[in-house]
Amino acid sequence: MRLGPDSASIEAIRHNIRWTICFTLLALVTHALLTRAGMSIAAQGIKQEFGLTDVQVGWILSGFILGYAIPQFPAGVFVDRWGGHRFLVFSALGWSFFTLLTGLTHWFAVGGIVVALYIVRFVMGISQAAALTCAIKTNSAWIPISERATANGLVMMGIGFGAMLAPPLVVSLMVRFGWQAPFFVFGAAGMLLGAFWAWYGTDRPEQHRLLTAQELGHIRGLQEASAGTTHPPGRWYHLLRHPRIWALAASYGISAYLSYVIFTWFFLYLVNERKVTVVASGYWTMLPPLAMTFGTLIGGRISDALSARYGRGIGRLGVVLCGELLAGTLIAAGARVADPYTAVLVMAAGAGLHFIGQSPSWAAAIDLAPGRSATVFGVMNTLAQLVGAVAPILTPAIANRFGWVSALDFAALTPVLAAVCWIFVKPHRAVDLPHT
Repeated sequence: MRLGPDSASIEAIRHNIRWTICFTLLALVTHALLTRAGMSIAAQGIKQEFGLTDVQVGWILSGFILGYAIPQFPAGVFVDRWGGHRFLVFSALGWSFFTLLTGLTHWFAVGGIVVALYIVRFVMGISQAAALTCAIKTNSAWIPISERATANGLVMMGIGFGAMLAPPLVVSLMVRFGWQAPFFVFGAAGMLLGAFWAWYGTDRPEQHRLLTAQELGHIRGLQEASAGTTHPPGRWYHLLRHPRIWALAASYGISAYLSYVIFTWFFLYLVNERKVTVVASGYWTMLPPLAMTFGTLIGGRISDALSARYGRGIGRLGVVLCGELLAGTLIAAGARVADPYTAVLVMAAGAGLHFIGQSPSWAAAIDLAPGRSATVFGVMNTLAQLVGAVAPILTPAIANRFGWVSALDFAALTPVLAAVCWIFVKPHRAVDLPHT
């Protein structure tokens, strides 16, 4: 007689599948940020080859961010309605293709390299727009409420991990083979990742071929009934009526300014302002993203632990306030440190605390509207990318007029404002949506 799996083996298989999903999402997010942050490093080679100014480089960097911002909200609505699996496959293949194309842009730069790179990066941003939204939606379907901040923190580690890997990899490839080489390597890697997700990932646990009925019951038994439903309550426009949704979106949007300053200008700041060599800057620039990488996971874990003990109202808000307020303080302090390497260490600590404070926001997108988490994140990320599109242009403009200390002071103010907005989120209660 064939015996079914015992409870221990069920738990092991369930746990492995669930966290393999998370680690695959981590790899996709890492690649997405690797391609995004890689441009800010390769921009030094592009700047030198074509004689570009800082402002022209800023426009090139902002092209991706603006393209990334525009589809965020509709992508969230579509992902909530039809699921994120196919969207993420097409997104990964799309941004990987345009990553490859970035390395070939100088061959067809009819209107000038700045215009050509801006257009390619803009379309690449559109292609990548659904990546994080699909990740949030997948976690809402696969992860129990008691582990959501941890799981989202794990996936969003890719934001820091990709930005951390970009400097040494891009510098190494750029020095040996030219600024085009990183885009060829990263584009090919993304194609492989997209193919793996197409084969392994699913929208919901019910669709995964490796899950047994017992395993599925175990997962669903730990979730809210509405998490990951195919037809969630309410319409997308009902969410826009809730001030708490806008408070979360405003907080996330404002905080994106500091993130994009680190992603787009930190390497160039070390080379041009702090006079650190290109190769050395490639390694020192790893520190802020390294701190971000661990900050996301630590922040999510602390938030889940505090939420289990004191409730989500305190567990989420407390982490945001501590992380973001300390982040702003350290970024401002680091800008005033004379020694460039000490300054990097101080600002890296600030970047890590900034992402500790970010982790509860990703979980709150599910907390506030479990069945509409992708739409909520679409609103959040639309504002974040609109603010992010301004950061690469405004930062050198402030620095040219008032100096880099003032530019970094302005960036340091944004996580403080984000923390204030979070006071009004109140994630312990889901928003009321009509059942239509």
